[in-house]
Amino acid sequence: MSFLESCKKVSQKIIEILHQKDNTLFEKIDKGFGGDVSMKIDLIAEELFIREFSKSGNIFSEEIGFIDKGLDYTYIIDPIDGSFNISNGFPYYGSSVALQNRKGEIEKSFIINLATGDYFYKDKINRIENNLFYNKIQTSSLNEMILFEKAYANVDLCQKLAENSIKYRSPGALALSLALAHRCKAVIFKGEIRDFDISAGIYFNNHLNIKIENNTILVAKDKDDFKELERILF
Repeated sequence: MSFLESCKKVSQKIIEILHQKDNTLFEKIDKGFGGDVSMKIDLIAEELFIREFSKSGNIFSEEIGFIDKGLDYTYIIDPIDGSFNISNGFPYYGSSVALQNRKGEIEKSFIINLATGDYFYKDKINRIENNLFYNKIQTSSLNEMILFEKAYANVDLCQKLAENSIKYRSPGALALSLALAHRCKAVIFKGEIRDFDISAGIYFNNHLNIKIENNTILVAKDKDDFKELERILF
């Protein structure tokens, strides 16, 4: 089974579990490798991805850390992106997987919004946006949205953006926001930068203007927008 089909298969299983209306899925277990408190659904989703991919590559996942199989490829996995959203019924949460070769290069990536079924896939040849359940038709939009992930922890940057009359939204799932960067004016993040949060999303939109420096990420489609935000943020 191809990387894409495997990711879709696991995603569908996670969605089926989420629709069981089992509140114990949101029970807090312990801190995972990445430092965040894990919920039961985080561990269930991670186990599904590990079962699917551990025979063909090493695993580097947010909850369990690195599983060294001595293989040439590593799957970098965020089993549930946006745990706070998922436990509070806010439909902006997902999973992301990046396939990294021995040289540290990303060769394939997959990000999905588990609430909607929208997924984003890229390899060396293909770049696909679609939906698990129907053929997705893209609707037109103004692309004026700026997504500022972890805004709540960066009051100084919020103030700078306010002083420049720049509006933004902070939906709370970094991998998803990075996957949507091509549809937005920009995506901003400041905080601890972890491979399982950004690898898949950055690879999917690596044709855009990107700067990662001093624990800050800026991604923008338009060069003028990028330069304006770069002046404010860095």
